[in-house]
Amino acid sequence: MACNTTIFDANVEERGNEDESGGDQAAEAGQWKNVEHLLMLSDEYQVKELIFNPCVEFLEVQPKTKENVMKILALADLFNLDKVRLGCDDLLKNMKLETLSETVHLQDLDKEKMQHYLTQRVERLEAFLDELYPQFFGLLAYSILLLHEAEKGVRWCTHHFSEGKLNFRLDISSSEIRKCSSCCEMLNSVVRSSIGKRSYGKDIYRYVGDNNFDYKLPKVMKDFYNYKRSIYEHE
Repeated sequence: MACNTTIFDANVEERGNEDESGGDQAAEAGQWKNVEHLLMLSDEYQVKELIFNPCVEFLEVQPKTKENVMKILALADLFNLDKVRLGCDDLLKNMKLETLSETVHLQDLDKEKMQHYLTQRVERLEAFLDELYPQFFGLLAYSILLLHEAEKGVRWCTHHFSEGKLNFRLDISSSEIRKCSSCCEMLNSVVRSSIGKRSYGKDIYRYVGDNNFDYKLPKVMKDFYNYKRSIYEHE
């Protein structure tokens, strides 16, 4: 790619005798200045095929990171590079709020730009929860069925469950299940069945990993359902 070889070979020569730790940062800073300079010149003199397009292609494929995303986004906004902007937005909307604030300096933005970044993040989280909701409750219902088939010591709610399956065509996320004390005790017995032993006052689970469901499961189910419902009520 013309932009790559011209710009970055020049950067290597300029680094010369710089030590590696400081040289990498200096080279990166020079790289963005070179890209911006070439884009401005090619835009001014309408040299698209040889300079502008290769620089745009470079920005499109350049890995977006917390350190460089705002520099790339500034170039995308300056030259109306929609594909480059989308790549930056994809990174920003998936950041934790604290990381996003540090990266875009939320406290220094005007109201419109702040709303843009926060709205992107909220929409991403809502879309993820829409995908997660049926997966979570479906996996829970199937796990309960498997426990019944394995004849584990689950304390069953005989009013709502039969042979490990829900009665009356109910959904495991329904309010009737969440409000039933017998179902709550059944879920707690499911949690107990997953615990192998206690060591130093801590539960040791039968399955491997640091992510464990526990006695907060009924509350998580309730909060998950209420949160999902509140989103749709305000649409």
